[in-house]
Amino acid sequence: MFNNPINKLRSTLNTVIHKRSGEGKNQQNPSNDILSEQTALFTILGDLKLYNTNDAASRIYRSTDLLYNVVIRINNLSDLNTQGWEILIGNHSNNVIPNKVIASNDDESEKIPDERKEAVIVALLGAYNRGKSYLLKKLCRINIPSRNITHTEGISITVGRDTYRNIVFLDTAGTDKPVKNDEIEFKRATETLLREVVLHLATFFIIVVNRLRATDQIYVQQVLKYCRVTQIRKKIIIVHNLLDVKTIKDVNTVIEEDIKLTFRAIDKQTQLAIGGTTKSIHFFESKQQNDIEMCHYVLAKSHSKAADIWNKQSLDGIMNLLQNSENKNSLNIINHMITYTNSKLPQLFKHNNDSRSGTAQPVLSVVLHDSLPYIVLADRKSRHNLQEEGYLLELSEKLVYDDAGYFVTNDSGNWQPRYNLYENDNEYCLIVELAGFSKGELEVKMTEKSITITGTRSDLNNRMNYPIIRQSDVLIGSSTLTIPFEIDTVHNKITSDRMDGFIKIVVPKKNLGVISVDL
Repeated sequence: MFNNPINKLRSTLNTVIHKRSGEGKNQQNPSNDILSEQTALFTILGDLKLYNTNDAASRIYRSTDLLYNVVIRINNLSDLNTQGWEILIGNHSNNVIPNKVIASNDDESEKIPDERKEAVIVALLGAYNRGKSYLLKKLCRINIPSRNITHTEGISITVGRDTYRNIVFLDTAGTDKPVKNDEIEFKRATETLLREVVLHLATFFIIVVNRLRATDQIYVQQVLKYCRVTQIRKKIIIVHNLLDVKTIKDVNTVIEEDIKLTFRAIDKQTQLAIGGTTKSIHFFESKQQNDIEMCHYVLAKSHSKAADIWNKQSLDGIMNLLQNSENKNSLNIINHMITYTNSKLPQLFKHNNDSRSGTAQPVLSVVLHDSLPYIVLADRKSRHNLQEEGYLLELSEKLVYDDAGYFVTNDSGNWQPRYNLYENDNEYCLIVELAGFSKGELEVKMTEKSITITGTRSDLNNRMNYPIIRQSDVLIGSSTLTIPFEIDTVHNKITSDRMDGFIKIVVPKKNLGVISVDL
């Protein structure tokens, strides 16, 4: 199905470039007013090397009438076998003159203050069909006819409208979306990659739920675990999108059961100045693991009495919170997405020399195509027909997910052992699953705020040398585990013990310097 679009795009590119070569070189730079309003969108589009050449080249990007400015169709990792991931440009971006976008390495970029090259990057998270796209339309005040069903593909990028142009939203295909049985493993790996990418890029998380379900609670815990493991303080908003709740009484019941009881959230109010008047915004706040604060906002069924009370104040409250946030990240989102993806690809795919073309395994690195609007494997960036001589990339057999859905590792890189962490008023108790390590093969370093355990597990078959391996799920290679502590720890009473493949470490709470522990 991609042959025709690619051939059409190639033909269009050849025609328009020959016809309009050199146009736009002498046009004036964007005015300071335009730059101040649209720097975010200019900079994001500047990462697309075909878009920032001239108006002719930019036409090869297919447009979409959805609410997004840029769509990167990372729908399946298996697409890298051939055409890769197409890049679409939203109709909302058509008024941006292509030769006025701001490439990260051009002179125009140097004129912009560093603080203007950053924005609040918001990741919209949540299970499938919870209403993330609906929320995005409301936050950005975009009107799309109801007949247009918004189907999120891959990673979608949307810049805030009106006075909120320093806010950028990242939306991904929702989890739990059904696929064919033979695509389940690729789907799981693809969605995990998408989640990791947006969590890495974002400075703010918005998690959309409906009436709270166990799957939603697990999803929230996954995000909290990411914040804890990475030791990065992200801001988190939970939007309780009550699509079918329309009475004030029913909304109040949900607030009591889902927000106050489950999350132990408390009522909060803030004063917001809008149009010369002061408006009171009612929301809820809860404190989770590692003192991570979460703000809860409520949306009721549109055009209901409950919506009249909650919806506008919640939307205003969310945008005000984002607008005033100091948590920002670079606007070179597409380049950073490619860089981070390349750090993950070697963990995802099996390494072999078998391909449909009979050539060697490709370099597992993606780049922007030289002349087509696709992200492709690096050695396919100049290929005119992306359907020909495709590869046969296979997911690694040793790809393992932890309970949060993120990659643990395979045999090509560091892996992370599973662990449990307990505590009481006096101490932490850490149980780590580390079978196969003899005494002295693990290194433990402690600071007052964390513990790091490193070691290397050799290939078990090296000792046995069996010629045929039917299955190999035991993780090998280098292992690193870093666990932060909320309360400072002390070293003079630390104890460790081995228990049938587990290692138990008890760490008293207090405060002292760096020490080593012999396991």
